[in-house]
Amino acid sequence: MKKLIIIAVTLLILLSACSTARQKLNPQGNVDFKTANVYYAQKDVEKAELYYNKVLTANPDHAIALRRLGDINLHKGEIFASKSVEFNKLANEYYTKALAITEAFPEITDEEKLAIRDMKKRKESTWVRIFQKGDAELKAGNTKDAMDIFELVHELDLNRPEPMIQLKNIYLKELKDDVKAEQILLSLIEDDPEKLIYLQELGAFYYNKDNFTEAVKYFERARLQIPLDLDNLMNISACYYELKDYDKAMATTNVAMELDPSSTELIENARNIAASKKDTDTSIKYLKQLIERRDNEADYMSIVGLFLEKEDYPQMITYAEKWYNWDKTNKYSVQYLILAAQKMKNKSLESKYAAIYKAMP
Repeated sequence: MKKLIIIAVTLLILLSACSTARQKLNPQGNVDFKTANVYYAQKDVEKAELYYNKVLTANPDHAIALRRLGDINLHKGEIFASKSVEFNKLANEYYTKALAITEAFPEITDEEKLAIRDMKKRKESTWVRIFQKGDAELKAGNTKDAMDIFELVHELDLNRPEPMIQLKNIYLKELKDDVKAEQILLSLIEDDPEKLIYLQELGAFYYNKDNFTEAVKYFERARLQIPLDLDNLMNISACYYELKDYDKAMATTNVAMELDPSSTELIENARNIAASKKDTDTSIKYLKQLIERRDNEADYMSIVGLFLEKEDYPQMITYAEKWYNWDKTNKYSVQYLILAAQKMKNKSLESKYAAIYKAMP
């Protein structure tokens, strides 16, 4: 608190100089204001609060008195944890009024610009503290109290998405009320149709409910704002995949792969899409890329099986041998090698792997 008071008093001296010119007080108001300043400088918060309120009784738009009461309630919110929401809410309201009045002054001075920046920081601090209290109540299992706080902090700043997203999460996860969660998200998007986080949240909501038609609509709208966002592109591709629109799924995945060509996850997605399209050659192409990056039994099993299907026995042998050299205990790789050797009538290769297979436990 000492640092807060020192800073506040320094600014107070600067601002008081222009206070008379900006917002004239009657004689009693001047006495009350000066008395409040003295008590504030002496850190007698209770008496300072009393006299600043007297100033506001006759002069409800006095910017500095409003700001001082904001500072006092901010401090009370630190000291009295059980009433932190109440005091921070009051501080937020005082700062909001003081800012509106100060920013409307003609020809704002450098000192007033400094005061405006300081008030905005403190106002933001009150909001964060209330929101954090909601988080703490939620973690403590006090769901109703948390919900009340999130609704309050939403009203304090309608542009901040976090409180309503938290409320949505509570309805979705804690209360198992999907309808209410959806209503919250739809009301948010109605008020701010292009807010990115709301588009993404609605896309995720519908995706998790297996409503891929609705989900992809919101992810596509988000794409207009973040065309190169990998996560969003993957979400879009996943929706199209679930809708069996494999061409769109592959096209979106290809865009993502251009952005991150080394991503194993994207290559695997592309391979799965190709497999669903029954596009053997494309499946093989992506399986080769996967095998270059990792050794995986499922990849080897798939690619060797595809070469068998295509009757491409030389490549079947190449990848079955890669598989065997990676895992010499795997009987499937050896069986595929024996089969390919038989198809090619390669007695030497067949005998080699037949002997290996026989020696396997």
